[in-house]
This record gives sequence, structure tokens and C-alpha cells, in this order.
Amino acid sequence: MKPFLRPLVLATTVALTVPLLTAQPASATASPTIGQTSTAAAAVNTAPQEALDALSIVHADDIRGNVTLPATAGAYDVAWSSSNAAVLSTTGVVTRQAASTAVTLTATIAGTTATRQLPVTVTAAPAGLDTAYDAGYLWTHFASTDYEKIYLGSSTDGLHWSKLNGDKAVLANLAGTLGVRDPHLVRSATGDEYWILGTDLHAEGTAGGGSWDQVNASQKLVVWRSTDLVTWSDQSLVFAGSPNAGNVWAPEATWDETTGQYYVYWSGRDKTQVGTDDWALRVYVSTTRDFVHFSTPTVWLDENSSTNDADGPNIIDTTLAKEGDTYYRFSTSDWRTVVDTASGLAGPWTRVIARGEDTAHGLSDHIEGLTVYQLPDGRWVVMGDSGGYRASVTDSLASLRFTALPTGATGANTYSFSKPFRHGSVLRLSSAEETRLLAAYGTSTGPTPTPANTKGEILRYSFDGGSGTTVQDVSGNGQNGTIVSGGTWQNGSVKLDGTDDYIALPNDLLAGVTDVSVQADVWIDSAQSGAYFIYGLGNTTSGAGDGYLFTSGNNYRTSLATGNWTTEQTVTSGSALPRGRWAQLTYTLSGTTATIYLDGVTVGSGTVTTDPKDIGGGTTTANAIGRSNYTADNRFRGQIREFAIYNRALSASEVLAASGNTTALVDVTLSGDVLKTAPIVDPASRTVTFPVKPGTDLTRLAPAFVTAGGVTASPASGTVRDLSSPKTVVLTPAGGGTATTWTLKAVTMGSPIIPGLYADPNIAVFGDTYYVYATTDGTPGWGGKDFFVWSSKNLVDWTRSATPILTLDGANGNVPWATGNAWAPTIIEKGGKYYFYFSGHNASLNRKTIGVAVADNPLGPFTAQPTAMITNGESVNSGQAIDPAAFTDPKTGKSYLFWGNGTPVYAELSDDMLSIRAGTTERISGLTGFREGTFVNYRNGMYHLTYSIDDTGSENYRVGYATSTSIGGPWTSRGVILEKNPSLGILATGHSSIVNVPGTDDWYIAYHRFAIPGGDGTHRETTIDRVGFDPATGLMQKVTPTLESVAPQVVPTAPIAVTATAGTRCIAGKIVVTAVATNTNAFAARIVVRSPWGSKSVADVAPGATVSAAFSTRTTSVTGDAVTTTATAFVGGAPATASTTAPYSAAHCG
Repeated sequence: MKPFLRPLVLATTVALTVPLLTAQPASATASPTIGQTSTAAAAVNTAPQEALDALSIVHADDIRGNVTLPATAGAYDVAWSSSNAAVLSTTGVVTRQAASTAVTLTATIAGTTATRQLPVTVTAAPAGLDTAYDAGYLWTHFASTDYEKIYLGSSTDGLHWSKLNGDKAVLANLAGTLGVRDPHLVRSATGDEYWILGTDLHAEGTAGGGSWDQVNASQKLVVWRSTDLVTWSDQSLVFAGSPNAGNVWAPEATWDETTGQYYVYWSGRDKTQVGTDDWALRVYVSTTRDFVHFSTPTVWLDENSSTNDADGPNIIDTTLAKEGDTYYRFSTSDWRTVVDTASGLAGPWTRVIARGEDTAHGLSDHIEGLTVYQLPDGRWVVMGDSGGYRASVTDSLASLRFTALPTGATGANTYSFSKPFRHGSVLRLSSAEETRLLAAYGTSTGPTPTPANTKGEILRYSFDGGSGTTVQDVSGNGQNGTIVSGGTWQNGSVKLDGTDDYIALPNDLLAGVTDVSVQADVWIDSAQSGAYFIYGLGNTTSGAGDGYLFTSGNNYRTSLATGNWTTEQTVTSGSALPRGRWAQLTYTLSGTTATIYLDGVTVGSGTVTTDPKDIGGGTTTANAIGRSNYTADNRFRGQIREFAIYNRALSASEVLAASGNTTALVDVTLSGDVLKTAPIVDPASRTVTFPVKPGTDLTRLAPAFVTAGGVTASPASGTVRDLSSPKTVVLTPAGGGTATTWTLKAVTMGSPIIPGLYADPNIAVFGDTYYVYATTDGTPGWGGKDFFVWSSKNLVDWTRSATPILTLDGANGNVPWATGNAWAPTIIEKGGKYYFYFSGHNASLNRKTIGVAVADNPLGPFTAQPTAMITNGESVNSGQAIDPAAFTDPKTGKSYLFWGNGTPVYAELSDDMLSIRAGTTERISGLTGFREGTFVNYRNGMYHLTYSIDDTGSENYRVGYATSTSIGGPWTSRGVILEKNPSLGILATGHSSIVNVPGTDDWYIAYHRFAIPGGDGTHRETTIDRVGFDPATGLMQKVTPTLESVAPQVVPTAPIAVTATAGTRCIAGKIVVTAVATNTNAFAARIVVRSPWGSKSVADVAPGATVSAAFSTRTTSVTGDAVTTTATAFVGGAPATASTTAPYSAAHCG
């Protein structure tokens, strides 16, 4: 933006509004039209001169933009003249000069002698103003302490945010309700004037009198003004122009170049409609030049008019963004985001994301307090608050397609907050603005970093020989602790009673700390109950944690949080700590890798993107051993005999050495570049599995490891071993003692079978080729939109299709009804066509539905039907219409679709395979623990139904199994046939499909698991293992999940065959085409003979038997052609087909 030197063009009608803080009585009388101003009625019988004397000009000594010149004074019309109309016109339009200019305005009342001169100064236009707004970002927001106050945050990239001013408030509301919320920062059109608008509301915090009253509590705007972004005026409480506003919430303002004024918009209720059907929250808009005088507000957004419901729909928190020539108006309607567009602020506005469509466009369905702005790389980000802000980005607002970002400390595709931000707005700064701000508010770096000794120890308590209430710091840093409420010394430890005892630690222990280690030797009493912290380093606000680092023995975990529990980043072991014995607990954070150890051994790791120094900006005043940062939690009951904090991450060998654990192996690896993924160490079974790359010589591997000091390993670390079969390592502690034996083994890791993150695999075989269709994983919220297909001739070597076979992306994809969440496909062949069923998000219904696409080849191209075939609005439905699985019953030839989440259902498919046959949908019972992912196979007269149990994000996700002698049930539960093996790092084995190799009785199961290493419910990979059947019962045997996967197996050629001959005969002067087909197989088959004049089908043709057919042509002659014969049967439990053609010659009768 250039320095503003041209006149500002305003609406021609400018009416008087008396500033609220004058003593004049005022009432709004103007009609509700944008551009008009609410007027003030002076007292009756006010003399003309007295009326003029009451007039004032806002900021008369420092005018930087257009001003309001009152059109009336009391009951009188006012005429204006200017001593320099080129600088300040008689309509209030300002043209700033190179130097500050004094102007005298004269107000007169026609027909009277009353006159009033008002001297003003039009401040010089700024010279050399930096208007390149390409520096950092400023987030003006609020937080609650005693009262709500205004805080500032900064970011260099618009995604990773930290607090300014040491996380201390910069502004407070000293009038009205004493609270201020939802601040919005406005930069003037001239670039050298700023305002902060806020909600006058106290509803949270420790101070009394808070209320969410929407009738009388917040009826004015809180306004501050500044000319440098640093020094701010006292706040003003300004009448927003609506005497009937029950509340004035979340005000924002946008400059309108067309009219030369600011549009100001806020949400509120009409208090005259309390208790009626018209009392919903609406968004109102008015205009202003100076943030003192406002036009009469009119309704800008109203979601309630169509329902007339007193409870809504409501609409609040409107914010604007402009891309190109288009304005985008984002608002929140009862947590749902709606978006409108217009070419100008005056409208007309068009709804482009309707209520309920937000998730279909990639936005959350539960956010408010939106702020939208452009990033340095040109993308746009939508920030929305739901217990903490979340970020979604798009390359262009016009696309209306947003992608949620994960949290992360760095990178263009993550976001973070050093502490939670509340509702506010973002402004990108110029370099000059940023320099001023950081000089004023960014120099506070928090407390001085706590000193550490040469070992990196910030403090260490050994508890040796202690007494009294002081716990001596033996690190030499003087960070002594204090026993509170009567903890007792006991044999080199302190015993805490779990009622009120704890050890208070010094403040600010984490100041300046990036990497950290915390070690504690603890004895947890068996009577410990409830939620508790073993230690907590951080802050407590209003009884709740407000940034902390803690460890709990419940499901042994350590978390780092920058705010309350919703901001915790956690590493967990997955099981509770042992009780009634001593245990050493260690937490390390190195960069973004956090690890927890138990007795020197790693039991959990994960990613943490926040530094300890970011907790409270380094200020921590509620540090303790034995006390939670949440006052409602229980205290720790047990003993502690060692406690240390380091300003660095200890290595695994250091942790082991400190633990004294002589039974452990750490830092395990193999020499050379042979590992496909990290070794899998299972302390419980004392086994190490080395997953090596295919082609590795397992007979010459050199395992390397570290043991505790004084321990002798035999064979020693680095010894070359033959690990093609399990081998042992014996650990003997110094001086003898009980030896410990570990077992080492290497496996050739053939899994995952397809590289990358893919889930919900459907494996199929058509002809001599295997195919896998799967969900594209690795996106937040399972938001993948593309389906690919992989093909293989041998189950081992797979090739992915070059492009997606389907893309679920609305108008940008090729499935008209679907907008993402491309989940869990299935495929089936019938009549030479391939039918691909899948689930996706249906934007028009705002839920998951199932669709179908058709192709002539398993590789595509597929053409999707224009609408979904299953909407979950049917009379028989499931929790979600997801996870379809297609199956053709070999007994009847009928095809079925199984699907569901929470409740399993199935139905017969129509003849064209594109819809459900009416009246056939039924729920399925007997599937113990069913969650989702059904699949059906048939073998030797028995139907086998597999399905997934538990949540896909749980490591206990697994495959259940049931059988029946009928496709319609009843189904008998057969337990679990596939589940995790933590000793191999195999977790969350589920959503499976099973295939039979045609012409054999060999069966394979494809399933997904958490990716190895470090996978979770949205980072999954696909693998295959073998399925066996009990020869006596015919039931599936439990599947052994492996890292190796399976050996190559090709589809045998010609699992089924048929022969045929054809000829012609003359009967009664007409040609008859004849054919003889022979079942050459060793099993019965269905044989179908087809000719141009009809077909004949015979079921269960015995081995070696023939089928004869005769087709009357009703003509005297035919040209040469052929008869087609097809044989079908289930071979090894899977359908097999063979066809042949038998030619016949031209013939003529007569």
C-alpha cells in the first residue's frame, strides 16, 4: 500500500453522532442504511450557540484520515466551511500534505447568529512510510487471568507462533465490565494509524462478576488508538450505534476504498426479541470514519430467518479476507463454518460454503474465532479455535479446498503455538512495524536460563543423609527443594503420604532449556489412586495446568504441554508402572524426539514439537515432586530417592548406566547398511529382531549393542554371527551374579508389500494377476482423495498404476458426489465388467456414503456413477456407510455387498450391480466386537466372514472371524484370527481381505498395520501373510503376522478347461446349428453354450460328461461363424472360468 495522499471519498450524507463520552444525551434516530450515521437528539430548547458549542472533532490535534463533520447540532442543521478546503473539505474529506497543516472549521446555523470555530491540525503525510507488508505477523488476542486482557503473539512464517511481552498483557479494559475479548487490530488506509476493537465482556477468569449475559452485559465496543502499534491510548467504551443490541461480540473492521470508510461488523442479539423466535445471534454491520461515530447497524448475516427458532441457528465471529477482486466472508454458525463471497463489501453476497458443508471442503466442523490471512509462500491459512487454534491451508481461497495441517515445530506444512492463543486477529507487518514491536515487546526473553554444571545437571537430589524440610541440591547449583506438609525422610528417600505432602522446587527451572532429561527413582505405593503426577514442572492457573512437563505412572507416560491438557504432547509406554518396588524413570527430549525409559530401557518414543523453554516463556512457578499442576488431582503416594534435571538429552547408554540395570541391551544395531528398519527390541521376552533388507546374507551379521558398566557380553558386541536362526548373547554382571540371556535373530523383511502409506487393502485375483486396491493413508483425518491399484504376477513384486483410478475431489475429481475421504474400496467381476465399490464424503449429505465405478479392465479406466448408491439414509442402515465388501455366492450366483461401521449390514446387489435390490438389506448378528471392515469368502460349503475389532487408531485393532453355512447366517463367532505381535513391532493388524489362488487351496490375507517404525492410526502400511485351514474342522487357523510377508506364488495356468465342437444340419429345410461341449475337468462344472440364435446352460456337468445343444436358425442358409462355450466352477474355493470357441462353416439347405 502506498502512503495515502489522495482524498478519501465518503458517502455524501454525513450525520451527527455525539461521542459517547460527552455529557450529551443521545438516541439513534437515523434510518438503517449503510453510509448514514446514527444521530443524537439534543435536549429540547437548546439555544443554537449552545448546540454548536457542544460539537467536537475527533482527534482534532492529530487528524490522519477523513473526519465526521456533524450535520446537525441539537435540533438545528449545521453548515460547515473550511479555511483550507483542499486539505479538509466541508464534507470531512482529508488530503494530507507534506507538512502538518492547521485548518479552521467553522460551523453555523442558518437563520441565527450562532457560529463556532474549531481549529484542527491535519498531520503531515508520512514520508518514507514502509508499506511493504512482507515481514513477520502479529496476532492480537486475549487471555483470561483475573479479567480478560489483550496479549500479542508473533510469527515469522504465519504458522509457528510465540508470545510477545513475556506472555504478559499489553492492554486491559479499565471500564465497563473490566474484561475485553476477541480483539481485532485495524491498520488505517494511510498506514500510520491503528485501532484495536474488542468485546466489552468479562465471562472467564478468577475475578468475580463474570457473566455470559447476552442482554445487558456487553453493549459497547472497547476501542484503543495508536500511531505506532506500541503506544496506545486509554480505552474508550463506544456506543456501537444499536440501542437494542443485547450484546456486541467479536467486532472487526475492514477499509472500504469505494466509500472511503470502514465497515464494522459484530454479532449480537436483539434484546427486544428476548424469548421469541427471533432472538438468535446475528451479524450486524455499520460504517465509521473514526471509530467513534457509527452508522446505524443493519443485519448483515442471519441464519435464523428460515427456521424461526429461538435457539438458532446462530451466526457469529465474522472475518473477511480479500483475494484478487473477491472478498471472502468467513463466519461461524453454531461451530460450523460458512463462507460467502462478493466483489464489494456492499454485496451482493453469495453463499459458497453452506452450513454443514465445511468438512467437505477440508475445514473442521467445530471451530470458531476464525482469522484468515495469506502466508509468505502465497498460500492462505484459516485458523479456527476449538480448545486451541487449528490451521488449514489452501493454495487459493477461490478453490474452496482446505487441508488441515498437523502440529509441528518447524516446516511449511505444520503449525504450532508456544502457548494457546484465544480469539483474535492476524496482521502482517512491515519491517519497520516489526522492528518497533519487537523492540517494545520482544526483548523480554523470560527468566535467565538456569545454570547447569559440567554434566549438564540443573539440579540433582540424592536424598542421602537428609533431614528437616530442605532437600539439598548436590549438583552445586543451589536449587534446593522444600518438603511441604510433612513428608518424612526414610532410608535415603523421602516418603510422601498421597494426601498433602509434596516437595516444592525452585521457580523457572526450564528457562532457556531446549533439550532436557528428567530422571527419578520412585517407589509407587500400591494404594496410589486416581490421576496424579510423580513430578510436574510448570504453571497452574485457576487450578488447572497452564504449561507443564510431567510424568504419571498411570499408563506410564510423560507429556509436555504449553497450555492445559489439550496441548499435551505425550510419549507413553502403554502400560502402568510397577508398584511396590523401586523403578528408575527417565524422560529425554532431543530436538523433537522424546523417549521414556524404565529401568534404563526404552519403553516409548514419539515426536514433541515444543521446547521446555516455551512453557510459560521460561517462567514456571508451580514446580513440584509429588504434586500435580491440576489442583483436583491426587498427590503422589510413595517414595523418591533420586531426582535430576539436565539441560541436555542423555544418551541411551548414559540412561542405562545410571539405572544399574545389568540385564539390558541398548543402542542395538547391525554393522553395515543392511537394516531395512530399526531393530525391534522386546525387553519382556529379551529378544532382538533385526529386520534386514532382501538379499542380505543372514549368516554373516555383526550385531552391536551396549550394556551397563561392568557387564560382560558373550559373544561380545560386534562379533560376526549366523543369525539365519536364533542365537543367544549372555550378559554376566561384574563379580558374577545371575546371568541374563538374550536371543538375537534376523529376518528378511519383505513387508510392506507396497511401499508407502496405504491401508484397508482389498486383494483380488483376475486371470493370472493379483490386484490390491487400498486407501491412501498419511493425511490428517484420513483425508486421502485418491485410489490407486497395484498389480502383481507373484504376490511379491507389485506395480502401482501411474495415476489414480479414481479421485474424490468434487469438481476437481472424477466422482461427482464425493469430496475426499476415499476409503476402503472393494472390487468384483461379473459378466466381464469390473465393479469397484468405495466410500467417500458426500458433501450434499455431510456424511460418508458408498458409490460404485465400472471398468472393462481391473486397471481401469473406471467410470463412477453420478450419485451414491448407499447413503445411510435407508431404513436399514449402519453407524456409517463405509467399508464395502463385494461377494458372489457360488451356490446361487447372486452377488452381495457387505458394509458398515458399528453395525454390520449386507444386501443383494441388483442385476446391473449398480444398486441394492430393494428389500434385501439386513443387519448381521453374531459378530463379537464388530467395528468395521467385513469381508466374505467361501470354501468347501462354509462361508467365512472376517471383520475388524476396536479402533483403527488403537494398537489392538485386530481381525475377528465368524462362519456360517448360509450367506444369510446365522453366524457363529470363532474369535480372533489376526492380532498384534509387539515383540516384532507389529501393531494394529486389521481391515483385511482374503484371496484364494485359483486352481489351488492356497489362501492369503492382506491387511494393514501401523507403519514400522513410528506408525499410528493415520500412518499405516499394507502387508500379506498366509492363511491356513484346519483339515478336520474346515475353520481358518490363526494367522501369524510376520515381517517377512510371503514367498512368490504365481497363478497356475488353466485351472479349468472345456472343449467343444460345432456343425450344421438341415431339418425341414432350415439350418440348425449344433454343438457338443465336454467337461474335461476332474470336477463338476456349469457349462453354457452360446450361439447367435440362443444359449443353453447346464449346471453340475459331471467330469467327462458332454452337453449337446441345437439352435434353429429358421433360415435356409447361414454364413460361417462360431459357438462359444464357457465352463465355470469353484476351484479351491474361488471362482474359475474357461471359454472356447467352436467354428462352423457356411451352409445352405435346398
